[in-house]
Amino acid sequence: MSTSTKVLCRYRYNALDLLTAIQRDGQLTQRLYAGDYLVTAYRGKDDSQSVFQQGNHLLALQSHKGDNVKSQLLTTDQQRSVLRLTDSEGTVRQVYTAYGHRQVEGGPASLPGFNGEAFDQVTGHYLLGNGHRAFNPVLMRFNSPDGLSPFGRGGLNSYAYCLGDPVNFRDPTGRFAEIARLITSAFSTVNARIVMGPAIPYKVAKSALQWGAAGQLPLKMTAGAAGSVVAGVSTMLAAITGVGSAVATINKDTEAAAGLAFIALGLGLVTLAGRFGSRWAAGDPKTIPTLKSFSENRGQLVTSSPTRAAPPTPSAPLQTPEAFPASAPPPTPPVTSDGGRGIERTFREIYSPAGLTPHHSSLQPTLSANRIRRTTL
Repeated sequence: MSTSTKVLCRYRYNALDLLTAIQRDGQLTQRLYAGDYLVTAYRGKDDSQSVFQQGNHLLALQSHKGDNVKSQLLTTDQQRSVLRLTDSEGTVRQVYTAYGHRQVEGGPASLPGFNGEAFDQVTGHYLLGNGHRAFNPVLMRFNSPDGLSPFGRGGLNSYAYCLGDPVNFRDPTGRFAEIARLITSAFSTVNARIVMGPAIPYKVAKSALQWGAAGQLPLKMTAGAAGSVVAGVSTMLAAITGVGSAVATINKDTEAAAGLAFIALGLGLVTLAGRFGSRWAAGDPKTIPTLKSFSENRGQLVTSSPTRAAPPTPSAPLQTPEAFPASAPPPTPPVTSDGGRGIERTFREIYSPAGLTPHHSSLQPTLSANRIRRTTL
């Protein structure tokens, strides 16, 4: 039993993985984009549909068929799903299920549909991400797996749409922003590992740079201090940017969320480079003490050379107050053997400058002993 196959439709993509044309029954429908949004789809020169929007908000749809031009105002919900098309002839209503299956009442369907995405007339699917992944609103799942699953932002179920909550969330496959967040998370992990190692404290580095470390300290110390300061500032800015990206995501502003995600990615790279420089300089045990000393001395570079310790100075002998002049030490009594007269003269010289009178009775035993010793000899 032979079976024959027939090609219903052909899809053409460009080098950026954007769906640029759909060929069906020999008729080619081309797509034009403005940034990440589809703005025009036309068949030849006389049949086209163009979407007007401001930022993320859909405003109007204009259709051309031959010489006829028809403009319709678009009414959307918070998820950008087109609910009504209004013109001078009336209103066309579009009703959706929770997962985007559409029913049109009162006229032809619009180019944008559920969540503002273009509807494929051949398959009945939404080609999200400008043709990157096909979403089936009847089966309520994607036809192809998510490249960020199971460990990335795609979640454990690689075919699930909006994590099972299409009412509160939408998935325009902002994959570049998601990859930027994934890379930022990886940089944060590496940054945390570097912080666990030795690094120059932020306050020490900032103070040293303020006191002119760039012109006085070695290049390695200066570069490490600069890296520590840059890493501290960029970390704070990255945290603020991350909060802004989260707020933009909650408010369904995908353009702002993507831009802030890329800014956070760049700040993460700057932080990582600064942390590497700080850790490289802190590997030298002299770096941090030198920077601290430089800051404490208000930009004065204090160098110390190893010297031998000076011997201890002997303590001065105890002296009676006002007994001797401060400029001259007390005289040493000479050793004589003149029968005690030299000793008596010496004591007179000692006591006379101080205004003291020697007590002769105290000298008498010594003098007598000298006479006895000399007589004996």
